[in-house]
Amino acid sequence: MRWPTRGSPIVFLAPLVLAGCFGSVNSPIVVGDGQTRDGSLSSVNGSVTVGADCTIGGTCRSVNGTVEIGDRSQARQLSTVNGSIRTGTDVTVERDVESVNGSITLGSATKVAGEVKTVNGPIEMTRVEVRGDVRTVHGDVRLHDGSVVKGDLVVESKRGSSGRKTPLTIELTGASLVEGDILVEDPRIDVRVVLLEDSKVLGRIEGAEVVDGEI
Repeated sequence: MRWPTRGSPIVFLAPLVLAGCFGSVNSPIVVGDGQTRDGSLSSVNGSVTVGADCTIGGTCRSVNGTVEIGDRSQARQLSTVNGSIRTGTDVTVERDVESVNGSITLGSATKVAGEVKTVNGPIEMTRVEVRGDVRTVHGDVRLHDGSVVKGDLVVESKRGSSGRKTPLTIELTGASLVEGDILVEDPRIDVRVVLLEDSKVLGRIEGAEVVDGEI
C-alpha cells in the first residue's frame, strides 16, 4: 500500500468531493445516531465521528484527526494519517481499517472484512474478527477475549539504516487465535509473541521469540 503524506491533503480530498462525498477541510464531521450516508466522509484537519446504528456507504477518512464509529454502525472503510481510529461494539467494516501515525482500537464484536494496518501506532482488539491480515511496523498488537485473525499477522520492514533493535510485543489473551502465520520481515525488530489463556497461532511463527506467559 502507498500511504498518503502530510503534503497531499488537497489531492487526498478532491476525488472524494468529485464523487459526491461529504468533505471538510478545517472542521470536524459528526453524524448523529441512526443516520445513513450513501457516500464517504472526509476531513483534512478535523475528526470524523459517527454515532450508533449508522450506515456509511463509503469511507470514513481524516488526514489530521481521529475517526470514531459508534455501536452497531457500519462503514465501507476507516482511514486516517495522523490520528487514531476507535470503534464501539458490534461495528462492521466492509474493507480495511488503517492508520499511519496513530492507534487502532476495535471494540467488542467488531468485524473487519479486509485488513487492519498501522505504521506508528498500537493495535488493540477485543472479541474482534479480522478476515484479512493484521499489519504493523512500529506498533504493539494485542488480541483479547477470543479475537480471531483469519489471515497473517505481519510485522513489516521499517525504513532507515539504523542497526539498533526495536522492541515490539504481540500478545494474545482469552483464547484469541491467529489462523495464519506471524511473520517478522525485519531482523532489526525484536518481536516477542506472548500466548496466554489458551490462545493459539495455527500457522508458523517466523522471526519472533515465543513467550508462554506475561513479560
